[in-house]
Formats: sequence, structure tokens, C-alpha cells
Amino acid sequence: MKTDIDIKDDIFAYLKGSELSQEVSGKLSKTLRPAKSDKEDVVISILANGTGEIQEAFVNVNIYVADLLRDDQYEENTIRLRELCSLSEKILRSVIGDGYRFSLDEQRVLEVQGKNEHLINNKLLYRYCKY
Repeated sequence: MKTDIDIKDDIFAYLKGSELSQEVSGKLSKTLRPAKSDKEDVVISILANGTGEIQEAFVNVNIYVADLLRDDQYEENTIRLRELCSLSEKILRSVIGDGYRFSLDEQRVLEVQGKNEHLINNKLLYRYCKY
């Protein structure tokens, strides 16, 4: 069985050298987003981690994007969100690693409460076979 930490390590290693990590202005993290960051950070987190002969886990890969200020009002940066949605879908669609695979299960754009930014929530289905 892989722990939450093992799964985050697998996804982090895959993303570290990817086009996505090179494209964003911020950091790739498997713990927390840097405090007070206003950059395009990528944060990996585990939602659920099961057990069994074929272990399944759900993982979030969240990409934060600052809103644009127009006429004294903030609005989502739809151009940048669209670019990063497309890129992350391409990179996360289907990946095969050493004894594991993961695929994009769902992608959504959500407003971050209390901040002038949105996030792209990429929900992955991660599968690991013990044998």
C-alpha cells in the first residue's frame, strides 16, 4: 500500500519537470501553498486513499490564478485560466508510472473565497497495483 506521502511524491516527481511546472509563475508544492503568494502556484493534496489489491486514491492538483483588476473590480482571468486548463488536461489526462497510473477524473474552475483569485481543480484518480 502507498501512503498519502508516497502518492504525492509520485505526482510531484511527474509534474516537477513537466511543461506545467515550467509554465506557471509560482511554485509546485506537495504540502502547502506559500504564505501570501499571489503567483500561479500548483498544490497537490490527497482527498481519499483506499486499500485493496488495486489501491485507488483521489488527488487534487490545484492551480491558482490571480484575477484581473478592471474598472476597479476584480474578475477571473479567463484567458490564463483557459490556457492552464488546456495544458493541465493534456499533461494529466492519462499517466503510467512504475506500478501506478493516474488519470484526470474531473476539472473545474472555482473562486477562492476571500481572495482575488480562482483555482483550477484537477481531480485525479490514482491507481496502484501491489503486484
